[in-house]
Amino acid sequence: MVSPQLLESLRCPLDPHHHARLEEAEDALVCQRCRLRFRIKDGIPSLIPEDAILPPDCPDLSALPCQRPPGAGS
Repeated sequence: MVSPQLLESLRCPLDPHHHARLEEAEDALVCQRCRLRFRIKDGIPSLIPEDAILPPDCPDLSALPCQRPPGAGS
């Protein structure tokens, strides 16, 4: 479990505007925007995008919504 104070300050590292909050779900923190899952091990979240779990139907990090230019579609 991540402390509420830490969780309040964490944002998705892939969000270029740093607005996307992370929410705790089982053994991971999940980006509220792109649904990328960052694993938590021994109470410590790993915010390394390359180690994160991609959302279903997302082939790679570049296909996440926050990585596409504005107006590029969904």
